[in-house]
Amino acid sequence: GSTLLPVAAPVDAMSAGGPASGAASAGAGTSTGIKRGGILVAAQPRLSGALPGMRRYFETYPFVCLEQKTSKSVGLGDAKLWAAVANTLPTYLDSDGLANYFPPRSEDGARGSDRLTAYVLAATHEAGFELPAAAREAMLSGLGAFVEGRIERKFWSPRADLDVRKLAAIEALSRYGKAQPRMLGSVNLTPNQWPTAAVIDWLNILRRVKNIPEQARRLEEAQQILRSRLTYAGTTLKFSTEDADFWWWLMDSADANAGRLILAVLDDPAWKDELPRLVVGALGRQNRGAWLTTTANLWGVLALERFSTAAEAVPVGGASTVQLAREQVEEPVHATLFMQWVAQFFELSRGTAQTSSEP
Repeated sequence: GSTLLPVAAPVDAMSAGGPASGAASAGAGTSTGIKRGGILVAAQPRLSGALPGMRRYFETYPFVCLEQKTSKSVGLGDAKLWAAVANTLPTYLDSDGLANYFPPRSEDGARGSDRLTAYVLAATHEAGFELPAAAREAMLSGLGAFVEGRIERKFWSPRADLDVRKLAAIEALSRYGKAQPRMLGSVNLTPNQWPTAAVIDWLNILRRVKNIPEQARRLEEAQQILRSRLTYAGTTLKFSTEDADFWWWLMDSADANAGRLILAVLDDPAWKDELPRLVVGALGRQNRGAWLTTTANLWGVLALERFSTAAEAVPVGGASTVQLAREQVEEPVHATLFMQWVAQFFELSRGTAQTSSEP
């Protein structure tokens, strides 16, 4: 098959200099109407290769709190960068084992964040990155104490958030086999009233923690709530609760929810038909090749990598053909091509690649 896309040089583009010599010339005189620049066409065989914008986002990200350094090193899959973060992790923990955004001073007291601690534990677990054993156990112990009410953390927030924070903590604990049904005793189990991030946490908890009362019914309810909130603007994934889901002070957003939802349902046969649409819809949320926040980009990277491993195992062969006016170029399916503008409007035609079972 092929795709036709009408394109033209921007009306305010500068004219190229030099004599005209066709579409592939280095430049042309202004009398021909040829403009400087051209069009860059990139093709790739897997969605997990659709990461240059996210890689650029992380590589150029200048800020250095613990969340940002964790998101950057794990999102880039950079073991050396992560090792530097992991080696300093103990300096970020308070006396209860909860992580701070910056290394605390001795006079700061126990002010570590349960939400940050849950994020670091969950994100590194999802990515398969190792935490230093002593720091990991201290963080898990601190989260357990927080959930059970043995320690408290009170921070400013624009709305009541304790149940949502506890669900995030229990979800992180469940990844390490440390969550117990009794931990839910202090949580008001009203998922219809929760932001989407909390419903995703709840879904993961119900799948991992055994012997929760009415577990099967609650699991079905959580999935129904998530499905009911999905909507699409064209191919872009949206949530009906999107505005209310932006709990920025807990690092939660609709962009992050899109990636986390894909990860949560990836292995569920009941979501098999919806999954490709979720992935395309999540990509549609990007702006200039990246999502809004560091946390959203990390969850998005992990979601794309997991989806690609699960659904794009068959190698892609064939070639991509790009035709610009009368000039036609054929390259391997993973090629990146630059073609210069011509004097008139043209249609960009790109052939689709074929899948093959041969390596």
